[in-house]
Amino acid sequence: MQMQDINFPIGSVNPSGISDEVYFAPKQYIKTWPTVEDDFETAEDVEGYTKLTGNFELITGKTWNRLYSTQGKGSISWEYQGETDCKVVVNHATLSYPKLNDQGRALAKYAANGDFVFIVKHDGQFFVIGSRDYRATVTPNGASGDSAGSAKGITLEIECPDTTPLPRYAGTLALSDGTLNCETGVLTPSAGS
Repeated sequence: MQMQDINFPIGSVNPSGISDEVYFAPKQYIKTWPTVEDDFETAEDVEGYTKLTGNFELITGKTWNRLYSTQGKGSISWEYQGETDCKVVVNHATLSYPKLNDQGRALAKYAANGDFVFIVKHDGQFFVIGSRDYRATVTPNGASGDSAGSAKGITLEIECPDTTPLPRYAGTLALSDGTLNCETGVLTPSAGS
């Protein structure tokens, strides 16, 4: 593969932050994983080196779940760790759910020691925090807020080692009410929805 110039068009639209809708699934529900090319020399292009190819296929009867995240309170990022010739990227997400309800507390209880995959939308694209080979660590802390109008709810801090910084996903997600195409952002409702 040949590296390319990395330019930035001055004056272009360049939004920050993440979407208010995040998708997640327990890792044991995933039957088939999309793949990414990890060998720089054999990758055909930059996209193949950073974007997942194929679809997440879940076991029969399972779907991805949605999680609302307050805009302005969440983000995705990465950092590298490790020794020379052995470094890996650690992908991170911070999500903020603004209520202490049964569903949120159940996710917190399960995710604290579980293994999940999260898909977060940023700048019109979908990025994966989760790996077939490494366990995702979720720290779900909750608070009631301390005064009228103060922030409250559950903050999920997620991190997962991977081979690619925030791999981009352009496949489909099976949801309870249809199929989301992550290339176009279009939801095709299921029959009866």
